[in-house]
Amino acid sequence: MPPKKHNAFMMFVHQWRNNNAEGRRMTTPQAVAHCGEIWKNMTEQQRGPYSSQAKNANVAARAKREPMNSCGQAISAVEQEEREAAEKQMQMKLAIERILRDGREQHDLENTKFVFAAFNYFVKNNESIYIPAEFAACLYSLKSGKTSTYSSLINPDHLIFGHNSEARDHAESTHQLPLPPNAMGESDMSRLYSNILEYLRSCHSDNPHGPLVVFTSSELMPVVKGCFRYLSCDMDEEDKQNILVYDIQYLFYVLKKEVMEMAHLPSNTINKSITDTIFANDFFEYHSGISCQYHEDRDRSKYCTQSMVARWSYILSDHLCGHLAIKLLLGKHLPPKQERKFKVISPNVDDSSRNTSFVSCKSEVKQENKFVPTDHLMFSASVENASDFPSLNARKPRVNHQPLSDYVTAQEPAKNVWNVSASKRSVKDVEDSFNMSRRH
Repeated sequence: MPPKKHNAFMMFVHQWRNNNAEGRRMTTPQAVAHCGEIWKNMTEQQRGPYSSQAKNANVAARAKREPMNSCGQAISAVEQEEREAAEKQMQMKLAIERILRDGREQHDLENTKFVFAAFNYFVKNNESIYIPAEFAACLYSLKSGKTSTYSSLINPDHLIFGHNSEARDHAESTHQLPLPPNAMGESDMSRLYSNILEYLRSCHSDNPHGPLVVFTSSELMPVVKGCFRYLSCDMDEEDKQNILVYDIQYLFYVLKKEVMEMAHLPSNTINKSITDTIFANDFFEYHSGISCQYHEDRDRSKYCTQSMVARWSYILSDHLCGHLAIKLLLGKHLPPKQERKFKVISPNVDDSSRNTSFVSCKSEVKQENKFVPTDHLMFSASVENASDFPSLNARKPRVNHQPLSDYVTAQEPAKNVWNVSASKRSVKDVEDSFNMSRRH
């Protein structure tokens, strides 16, 4: 905000209160009322010093004012926030690298455990607090794959006032969960937060005194942090525990390089852009049978948090376990095997099967007429045939009644005509051919 401007009258009031004991006992409104009568009786010459003091104070305030950006924020404050965010990002990367380095030094990287977590939300407020709608987490390691899963729908009972339309639009375009107060799932936020902490502690049982670390995608990091802050609002300070949220895409990148080095494979061609592209492609995105029943029935498995954490496990297993010769297990490293919901009817293999097409459905094989290709490069027609050249209207070419031999003199040999091949002529014959008679 711009600094408050000073005026001559308030400079006079401030000086009068400092010089009079009576004024020091008055409140500011009382002093202003008392000095107002005095100010009215003062001349311009008497007011002059106070006007000069006000101008000098305004100039000094403008000199101290920090430069602002287009949003009215102090540039120094914005730069400080950017430095703090960069420092947090660097600390997160160092922590991920330390976890993997410790696992490799202990020759137990394939058994290092990671917790993947994801939130769906209804709406976000201006303070980066997200109202949660669904939560899911799973425990993962390279050797065992996805070993346990915790998921729950959340009913916050109410939304932020004035954000119902925004929440409805977001829900319809993503998870399609009903809005509060008709939301489903756990409505006691304290109990839900306690259950989540208990599950995370069980996942970190190997290091009970260490921090609780969860991994999520770069896009969901602010959502997960905001939802955890919302759930912990009603908890007592002694019951709260800090949950660190790290980037799973950076984990994928560093883990890929570590695994390739362990397998003695060149890893200098791997960069974060490659692993981010693999992660974003999400090969298992539309795989059925890995989401909750609610989203499975509505064909919204892509936005189910249970499906998200499962797909992250499958992506890492698909691109990392092969380097360590780890056998991929269905339901652990890969989606569970699905039963076919269609039937393929194969016709008898014979010569006619090449021109037969069929579809995978309950109906019988649909036979189609054979298609015989036509070579359009070959064309034969007669100019005199009206059906071959309709644009000519069956017109016949003009007949030349005077044969070419009439234009060749009797003394000239036949080889001087134009239709004689050049290989049978001499240089003199070619020169003489230009002197032959022309058609008039």
